[in-house]
Amino acid sequence: MFSKLMDVLNDLQPKQLLLLAGGTAVVMFLTVYLALTGLVHHEEAVTKNVPITQAVTTQVVVAKEDIPARTVIEAEMLEMKEVPNDAIPRGAVMSMQAVVGQPAASMIYAGDVVTLSKLVTDKNKTGFVGEIPENCRAVSVGVSEITGVAGFAKPGDYVDVILVEKGSQGATSRFLLKDVLLLGINQSTSSDKDGDKNNKTKAKPATATLALQPDDMLQLVSAAAIGEIYLALRPFHAQDTGNFLNTYTINSVKGNEALKAPAAASSAPAPAYRAPASAPAVSRAPAAPRSSAGYQIIEGDKIITN
Repeated sequence: MFSKLMDVLNDLQPKQLLLLAGGTAVVMFLTVYLALTGLVHHEEAVTKNVPITQAVTTQVVVAKEDIPARTVIEAEMLEMKEVPNDAIPRGAVMSMQAVVGQPAASMIYAGDVVTLSKLVTDKNKTGFVGEIPENCRAVSVGVSEITGVAGFAKPGDYVDVILVEKGSQGATSRFLLKDVLLLGINQSTSSDKDGDKNNKTKAKPATATLALQPDDMLQLVSAAAIGEIYLALRPFHAQDTGNFLNTYTINSVKGNEALKAPAAASSAPAPAYRAPASAPAVSRAPAAPRSSAGYQIIEGDKIITN
C-alpha cells in the first residue's frame, strides 16, 4: 500500500504536491487547535465544580519596630498578626504575655515573627545580670582580708553588713544591713616572700558585690564614705532569735588621757617669776663711841665700860 501511495505521489505535478501539503498542514492545525480548546474548557469546568479552599492562618506575635539585643521587650513594641500556617517559623510565640518583660537575645527587626530562640527565657544565659534579683541593684564595696571574712564568703552566700566609725574618743560599730545576698567577691593577688626562692601568690579579697534594694544601696554607699565596712557571714537558714545589739560603742583609754592631759596643764597657771626674798635685817643697838683707853663689854643689848 505504501508503494502504491508513492507511485501516486510520483505521478502528481509540483502544483498538486503543494496543494496536498498545504491541505495536510491545515488539517493538522485544526486538529491540534480543537484538541487544545477542548482541554482548556475541560479544566475550566473542573475548576468551577471544585470549591476554592482558603489558606489556614494563625495569629502570632510580630515585632512592630526594631528591637535591639538585650532590650527588655514592652507591649508597645509588639502586635498580633495573621500568618499562614505554612509560613510560621518553628518556635513562634502566639501570646504577647509570653514575650512582654523578656529581654531580646538577638536583634529583632520590624515585621519579624518573634520566636523563642530570639528571647532570653533562661536567666543563666544573660550572664551576671541574670543573677541580680528583681528590684535590686548590684553595688560593690571595698573589703580587706579581715573585713571580707578572710575570703570564706562565696558568691551566693548571705552576709550582714557592719559599719565601723572611728573617732578620737573611740569607735562605734552598728548593723547597717542584714541578710544581704553576696553576688560576687573579687580577689587581688599579692606575692608573699618568706625567704623562699619561689614567690607564693596569695589571693586576698578586694571588692565585694552585693544585691541591694535601691534605698539600701544608697545607705551602703554613704556609709562606706564615712567608715569601714565589715561583712559577717551568715549560716544556712539563719534565724535571728534573741536580743542583739544594733550599735556598740567602745571608748579609747588613750584617747581620754590625751584629752585630760592638756586640760590639766591649761588649768594650772604658770607661776610668775619672783625675786628671792632677802633675809630679815637684825636690829642692832647703836654703837657707843669708843674711848682711847679702857675696854667695853657687850652683854646682849647692854654695854659695860671699864
